Amino acid sequence: MVMWVVVPIGIIADGTLSVLRQLRDGNDFPIYWGAAHALLAGASPYEVGSGLHGFVYLPWFALAMAPLALLPIVVAAWVWYLANLAFLWYSGRALLAALRHAGVTLRGWVPALATLPLVGLLHDNLQLGQANLFLLWLVSLGIRAAQRAGAPAHRGVPFGWAAALKMPAAVLVLPLLVRRRFMVVLGVVLSVALAVGLPLLEGGGTGVRLLQDWRAKVIAPAAAGTLQGSSIIDQSPQAALRRLLVAAPAFDGHAVNVASLEQPTFARVSRITSLVFLLGYVIVWLFAPRRDSARALLLDLALGCCAMVQLTGFNLKAQFVVLLLPAWLAASLAWEQRWRTRRTALVVAGALFLLSQPGLVGRTASNWMLAYSSMTVATIILAKVLAWQRLTPSPSAAPVAAPPPGTAP
Repeated sequence: MVMWVVVPIGIIADGTLSVLRQLRDGNDFPIYWGAAHALLAGASPYEVGSGLHGFVYLPWFALAMAPLALLPIVVAAWVWYLANLAFLWYSGRALLAALRHAGVTLRGWVPALATLPLVGLLHDNLQLGQANLFLLWLVSLGIRAAQRAGAPAHRGVPFGWAAALKMPAAVLVLPLLVRRRFMVVLGVVLSVALAVGLPLLEGGGTGVRLLQDWRAKVIAPAAAGTLQGSSIIDQSPQAALRRLLVAAPAFDGHAVNVASLEQPTFARVSRITSLVFLLGYVIVWLFAPRRDSARALLLDLALGCCAMVQLTGFNLKAQFVVLLLPAWLAASLAWEQRWRTRRTALVVAGALFLLSQPGLVGRTASNWMLAYSSMTVATIILAKVLAWQRLTPSPSAAPVAAPPPGTAP
């Protein structure tokens, strides 16, 4: 009975603070609202200049937000806040169902503890009205759909819209290809094509101009390695290397670089880093055992979630909420199989995430932790534990020892 009172009060209080913060700072939902509002007025959503880089998503997302742009921004922000709560709730339900389907032993306290390092990031997404909880929901739907028997193309639709929202989600196609889920991959491709081509239906060259604006604002700077720079809120491995190898401040004029590479040289280093990470994932997906088991599929997709924030150089802190499945799965398997070394590694990774949260350790301490890429290192540890679990046969799949000579079978 108390929860029916406390929870609504908490939602109202947090929602009010979140909406006030968004209106004060202009991040992130006001950017989406402004982009949709500009689109409805016949202007380009990429002219919206508030926030870190303004609006950087494909035009379809501005179209999807157009109904909210018809509302006053305060009302629209409240609707988006409640929608994000729903995205988070249904993501959790889908991922727990995926774990149960894979036969993973679920001790309630294990997922709860594994969630703690991500709580600050989940709350940041709610407070800023970001799109990452929507992304998490799409990825969660895709993971759950991919587990079901058969492989009709429509099961790739959530992955396709996730990739159309944030391109790194396209990496989830790789484990599906390895597992010969070709119809699901077809659904991904068709969904991305629909999302990209949606503005073209308007005709008159407007859709083409929007795609050109998106390319100029996002693709070209990303290819040049200048989209994000060395800011600590980018916790991708590429940004971590930039902070160490390029003479640029990580935060508030503070630099942590040990070398001073020129931009063209660093761009090559960054590309090589991405290729090394990609090669590591592909090796695991190709050569790990038990490719047909439900648990193996879930591990492959969990590794894909880790790859989403490692293969490109523009992954901000809040995007790491996609690690919810990897955290739950790695922790559940580590406690299920009593793997002490892996438990220790996960505790270290969790601690690095927690020490990156300013609300817990203070702004100065978290800035220094993030400058030395604490979340980057933690994600690498998490991915290594998952790869270790994927490459290790489970007890149920391990070969049965032959009986001693002379013993009846």
